[in-house]
Amino acid sequence: MTDVNDFNQQIIDEFRANAGKVGGPFEGAPLLLLHTTGAKSGKEHVNPVA
Repeated sequence: MTDVNDFNQQIIDEFRANAGKVGGPFEGAPLLLLHTTGAKSGKEHVNPVA
């Protein structure tokens, strides 16, 4: 599962560093960062959504 988390983190870092623009497979696609909070853990999660 860490591969998916690493991939997501790279997308998140690129999104934040380039004012919302990313390359690779998501270039030109609308992308947002979805912030959620775990119901039981209370931990914040950030996921890129295309």
